[in-house]
Amino acid sequence: MGIRSFVALELSDEVREKLVIVLQRLQRTGASVKWVEPENLHLTLKFLGEVPEEQIESVTEALRTVAQATEPFSFVVKGVGGFPDLRRPRVLWVGVEATQPLMRLQQLVEKAMEQLGFAPEERAYHPHITIGRVKATAGMEKVREILSEYVNVKFGEVFVSHLTLFRSDLSREGPTYTPLAKLSFADVNAD
Repeated sequence: MGIRSFVALELSDEVREKLVIVLQRLQRTGASVKWVEPENLHLTLKFLGEVPEEQIESVTEALRTVAQATEPFSFVVKGVGGFPDLRRPRVLWVGVEATQPLMRLQQLVEKAMEQLGFAPEERAYHPHITIGRVKATAGMEKVREILSEYVNVKFGEVFVSHLTLFRSDLSREGPTYTPLAKLSFADVNAD
Protein backbone atom coordinates (compact mmCIF):
# COMPACT_ATOMS: atom_id res chain seq x y z
CA MET A 1 0.00 0.00 0.00
CA GLY A 2 1.45 3.30 -1.02
CA ILE A 3 0.81 6.86 0.03
CA ARG A 4 -1.86 8.49 -2.12
CA SER A 5 -0.16 11.72 -3.18
CA PHE A 6 -0.41 14.77 -5.41
CA VAL A 7 1.62 17.88 -6.18
CA ALA A 8 -0.18 21.19 -5.76
CA LEU A 9 -0.02 24.92 -5.19
CA GLU A 10 -1.73 26.29 -2.10
CA LEU A 11 -4.15 29.21 -2.23
CA SER A 12 -3.92 32.51 -0.39
CA ASP A 13 -6.30 33.04 2.55
CA GLU A 14 -7.91 35.93 0.66
CA VAL A 15 -8.82 33.79 -2.37
CA ARG A 16 -9.85 30.86 -0.18
CA GLU A 17 -12.25 33.13 1.79
CA LYS A 18 -13.88 34.34 -1.44
CA LEU A 19 -14.30 30.76 -2.66
CA VAL A 20 -15.81 29.75 0.69
CA ILE A 21 -18.56 32.36 0.21
CA VAL A 22 -19.41 30.75 -3.16
CA LEU A 23 -19.21 27.25 -1.66
CA GLN A 24 -21.59 28.19 1.16
CA ARG A 25 -24.14 29.49 -1.34
CA LEU A 26 -23.80 26.31 -3.40
CA GLN A 27 -24.11 24.04 -0.36
CA ARG A 28 -27.43 25.68 0.52
CA THR A 29 -28.90 24.45 -2.79
CA GLY A 30 -28.98 20.95 -1.32
CA ALA A 31 -27.75 19.61 -4.67
CA SER A 32 -26.34 16.09 -4.77
CA VAL A 33 -22.72 17.27 -4.86
CA LYS A 34 -19.75 16.36 -2.65
CA TRP A 35 -18.38 19.85 -1.97
CA VAL A 36 -14.68 20.32 -1.26
CA GLU A 37 -13.85 21.40 2.30
CA PRO A 38 -12.39 24.95 2.42
CA GLU A 39 -9.08 23.72 3.85
CA ASN A 40 -8.77 21.26 0.95
CA LEU A 41 -9.02 23.85 -1.84
CA HIS A 42 -5.82 23.84 -3.92
CA LEU A 43 -4.49 23.91 -7.47
CA THR A 44 -3.29 20.43 -8.48
CA LEU A 45 -0.23 20.29 -10.72
CA LYS A 46 0.00 16.50 -10.85
CA PHE A 47 -1.91 13.66 -9.24
CA LEU A 48 0.50 10.83 -8.46
CA GLY A 49 -1.83 8.21 -7.02
CA GLU A 50 -0.40 5.54 -4.73
CA VAL A 51 3.31 6.19 -4.22
CA PRO A 52 5.36 3.45 -2.52
CA GLU A 53 6.62 4.82 0.79
CA GLU A 54 10.25 4.25 -0.19
CA GLN A 55 9.73 6.39 -3.32
CA ILE A 56 8.46 9.49 -1.47
CA GLU A 57 12.03 10.69 -0.91
CA SER A 58 12.99 10.52 -4.59
CA VAL A 59 9.71 12.27 -5.52
CA THR A 60 10.52 15.01 -2.98
CA GLU A 61 14.05 15.41 -4.34
CA ALA A 62 12.82 15.63 -7.93
CA LEU A 63 10.27 18.26 -6.89
CA ARG A 64 12.96 20.19 -5.00
CA THR A 65 14.98 20.39 -8.24
CA VAL A 66 11.90 21.66 -10.11
CA ALA A 67 11.14 24.22 -7.37
CA GLN A 68 14.71 25.53 -7.42
CA ALA A 69 14.41 26.07 -11.18
CA THR A 70 11.24 28.14 -10.68
CA GLU A 71 10.92 31.75 -9.64
CA PRO A 72 8.02 32.91 -7.47
CA PHE A 73 5.00 34.00 -9.55
CA SER A 74 1.32 34.81 -9.28
CA PHE A 75 -1.74 33.23 -10.82
CA VAL A 76 -5.23 34.67 -11.22
CA VAL A 77 -8.25 32.76 -9.97
CA LYS A 78 -11.15 33.64 -12.22
CA GLY A 79 -14.41 32.20 -13.47
CA VAL A 80 -16.14 28.87 -12.91
CA GLY A 81 -16.96 25.82 -14.96
CA GLY A 82 -17.49 22.09 -15.04
CA PHE A 83 -15.98 18.99 -16.60
CA PRO A 84 -16.94 17.93 -19.21
CA ASP A 85 -19.16 21.06 -19.23
CA LEU A 86 -21.65 22.93 -17.04
CA ARG A 87 -24.70 21.35 -18.66
CA ARG A 88 -23.84 17.87 -17.38
CA PRO A 89 -20.89 18.33 -15.05
CA ARG A 90 -19.18 15.57 -13.14
CA VAL A 91 -16.72 18.00 -11.57
CA LEU A 92 -17.33 21.67 -10.70
CA TRP A 93 -14.37 24.01 -10.64
CA VAL A 94 -13.11 27.56 -10.26
CA GLY A 95 -10.82 28.64 -13.07
CA VAL A 96 -7.15 29.57 -12.96
CA GLU A 97 -5.59 31.60 -15.77
CA ALA A 98 -3.06 29.48 -17.63
CA THR A 99 -0.10 31.86 -17.43
CA GLN A 100 3.29 30.98 -18.85
CA PRO A 101 5.04 30.52 -15.44
CA LEU A 102 2.23 28.25 -14.22
CA MET A 103 2.18 26.12 -17.36
CA ARG A 104 6.00 25.89 -17.34
CA LEU A 105 5.98 24.71 -13.71
CA GLN A 106 3.31 22.11 -14.46
CA GLN A 107 5.36 20.83 -17.42
CA LEU A 108 8.51 20.61 -15.26
CA VAL A 109 6.62 18.66 -12.58
CA GLU A 110 5.10 16.38 -15.24
CA LYS A 111 8.54 15.63 -16.80
CA ALA A 112 10.24 15.11 -13.44
CA MET A 113 7.55 12.65 -12.35
CA GLU A 114 7.63 10.87 -15.71
CA GLN A 115 11.36 10.26 -15.21
CA LEU A 116 10.49 8.54 -11.93
CA GLY A 117 8.07 6.23 -13.71
CA PHE A 118 4.75 8.03 -13.20
CA ALA A 119 2.49 7.84 -16.24
CA PRO A 120 2.18 11.15 -18.10
CA GLU A 121 -1.25 12.80 -18.03
CA GLU A 122 -3.01 12.08 -21.31
CA ARG A 123 -5.24 15.15 -21.30
CA ALA A 124 -3.92 18.66 -21.74
CA TYR A 125 -3.40 20.42 -18.42
CA HIS A 126 -6.31 22.71 -17.62
CA PRO A 127 -5.50 24.61 -14.39
CA HIS A 128 -8.51 24.66 -12.06
CA ILE A 129 -9.52 24.38 -8.42
CA THR A 130 -12.04 21.60 -7.87
CA ILE A 131 -14.93 22.77 -5.68
CA GLY A 132 -17.32 19.83 -6.01
CA ARG A 133 -17.95 16.38 -7.47
CA VAL A 134 -21.46 15.77 -8.78
CA LYS A 135 -23.10 12.61 -7.44
CA ALA A 136 -26.50 13.00 -9.13
CA THR A 137 -28.31 15.59 -11.23
CA ALA A 138 -30.77 16.49 -8.44
CA GLY A 139 -30.61 20.21 -7.64
CA MET A 140 -28.14 20.99 -10.43
CA GLU A 141 -30.42 23.65 -11.93
CA LYS A 142 -29.93 25.88 -8.87
CA VAL A 143 -26.17 25.17 -8.83
CA ARG A 144 -25.86 26.24 -12.48
CA GLU A 145 -27.88 29.38 -11.72
CA ILE A 146 -25.49 30.40 -8.92
CA LEU A 147 -22.39 29.49 -10.92
CA SER A 148 -23.61 31.56 -13.89
CA GLU A 149 -23.16 34.66 -11.70
CA TYR A 150 -19.45 33.87 -11.34
CA VAL A 151 -18.49 33.04 -14.93
CA ASN A 152 -16.39 36.22 -15.29
CA VAL A 153 -15.69 36.97 -11.64
CA LYS A 154 -12.07 37.38 -10.59
CA PHE A 155 -11.56 35.87 -7.13
CA GLY A 156 -8.09 37.31 -6.78
CA GLU A 157 -4.47 36.66 -7.40
CA VAL A 158 -2.35 34.10 -5.59
CA PHE A 159 1.38 34.69 -5.13
CA VAL A 160 3.23 31.38 -4.92
CA SER A 161 6.76 30.83 -3.67
CA HIS A 162 6.67 27.05 -3.14
CA LEU A 163 4.99 23.89 -4.29
CA THR A 164 3.66 21.23 -1.96
CA LEU A 165 3.66 17.45 -2.06
CA PHE A 166 0.45 16.39 -0.33
CA ARG A 167 -0.64 13.10 1.10
CA SER A 168 -4.35 12.33 0.63
CA ASP A 169 -6.07 10.07 3.13
CA LEU A 170 -9.57 9.02 2.15
CA SER A 171 -12.29 8.37 4.69
CA ARG A 172 -16.08 8.40 4.80
CA GLU A 173 -16.06 12.04 5.88
CA GLY A 174 -13.99 12.92 2.83
CA PRO A 175 -10.29 13.28 2.12
CA THR A 176 -7.72 14.74 4.49
CA TYR A 177 -4.72 16.40 2.84
CA THR A 178 -1.45 16.56 4.75
CA PRO A 179 1.63 18.34 3.38
CA LEU A 180 4.53 15.87 3.13
CA ALA A 181 6.96 18.50 1.82
CA LYS A 182 6.91 22.20 0.93
CA LEU A 183 9.55 22.97 -1.68
CA SER A 184 10.62 26.58 -1.99
CA PHE A 185 11.13 28.24 -5.35
CA ALA A 186 14.43 29.81 -6.37
CA ASP A 187 15.38 32.70 -4.14
CA VAL A 188 15.68 35.53 -6.64
CA ASN A 189 17.41 37.69 -4.02
CA ALA A 190 20.19 35.21 -3.34
CA ASP A 191 23.51 36.03 -4.98
